[in-house]
Amino acid sequence: MHSYFLFGNQPLEIKEMVDEITTGLIPKSDQEHAVFSFDVAEFFSREREKAKKQLSEFQNTCQTVSFFAPKIIVQVINLQKIPLKKSPTDAIIAGLKEINLVKTIVDEDSVWFDVDSSVDRMDTRHHVTGAQIVTEVIHCGGSTFYLKLEPSWANRLIYRQKGKNKETVLFKAFLDERLKGNLVFDPPEVELSDSHTGTSGVVALLKSYIENPPEQVTFIFTADIRQPREINAEIYPLLKKHTKEIKCTIAYDNFRPVSWVVARAKKKQLRLDVETADLLIEIAGTDFSVLNMELDKLALQFPPDTQVISEELLKSTSHSKRFTIFRIADFLVQKDLRKALESLEMILKDHPAESIAVFGLIASQFRRMLKISWMLEGGLSENAVISKLKINQWVAKQAVKHTRNFSLNELENIVVQLAKIDLQIKFFAKDALTIMGNICFQICQGVFADKKYIDSHWLP
Repeated sequence: MHSYFLFGNQPLEIKEMVDEITTGLIPKSDQEHAVFSFDVAEFFSREREKAKKQLSEFQNTCQTVSFFAPKIIVQVINLQKIPLKKSPTDAIIAGLKEINLVKTIVDEDSVWFDVDSSVDRMDTRHHVTGAQIVTEVIHCGGSTFYLKLEPSWANRLIYRQKGKNKETVLFKAFLDERLKGNLVFDPPEVELSDSHTGTSGVVALLKSYIENPPEQVTFIFTADIRQPREINAEIYPLLKKHTKEIKCTIAYDNFRPVSWVVARAKKKQLRLDVETADLLIEIAGTDFSVLNMELDKLALQFPPDTQVISEELLKSTSHSKRFTIFRIADFLVQKDLRKALESLEMILKDHPAESIAVFGLIASQFRRMLKISWMLEGGLSENAVISKLKINQWVAKQAVKHTRNFSLNELENIVVQLAKIDLQIKFFAKDALTIMGNICFQICQGVFADKKYIDSHWLP
């Protein structure tokens, strides 16, 4: 098999599989001059010269026979960065088609008038669209586009209705107003419409290499995606036909890679049981790269073959953004106001957009504790409650323990109050720190303990 295509949404796994394939084809000792990697994202860099240089280097690497190695491997990563179907110029071209100008008489002069601004119907047979005036649209990278105009329109004024009056505007300025993007009307220094640049050029080059790879090259294409349909529609059918397709792990919202964590820990001479592995996922997330980093840190802290327990794991996990969010709710249910506010300020000061995630976790935690309180009130044992929660056992045990810090009435009132300020958090992000700081203070000071009892059936 001459080429490979790997996809999934766990970059660490894809990288390790690529390394395994690469080592199977070329010994590590010979890889320095025989293995090359290119990121598709760089082919579409906003810096035109950088994009052109990268694409040229990619083409030269594939077409030049190396003096150091008769066979080479070219890794092409981030195929998902190729625009799916539409060209960046499509929106501009569509916008030009919606621009309609007609020739009419204004102050005894024959002029071109913007139809869309007119309040009166114009009877004329002289009509032109923006697409007829602009003869060429070229994507220059990023949001910049070069528009080539019919020469007679380069400095032409057009008329349009402005309230009860009519005004003139330079046609170029008019296009700037009507079309999205940074428009330029002077030819770019570098020709961008040839076969070596732009979306169509990249796609054409990749298609040629997938169908007919140079004799000395083995390609390994990768994409960070969930489904192959996320790949450009011209590229994927060729990958399917001409490469060995390898589907790697696809992590969905309910993904819990417990067995992966246990096995990975074992390779690092750590012992994690299912409960502890699940707790690591709870506080670090499901990204293999992050989980692997946390396991590396644990391996440095504990002697080989140490059984890591949940309490030690919680103390040893790094203070990442996700971990800090996890800890805010944890401090709050323990009524530790100082630590809750410190963690809250730490995360929202640098990441104000995280206010919704933080609030969501706090609300989820208290809804869970209210559920626990109701079950305990109904006569269920702690073990029965833990079993019914169907979450990480250590987290469940901690939740039951922390529920004892609140009365049933208090938990109901807290959940109601959280429901009331939910929209405030979503629509007034700049005030989120103040709003959440207030609710933290009220919870930790027991303000809700003495409030009027609220019927449970009303609760969200």
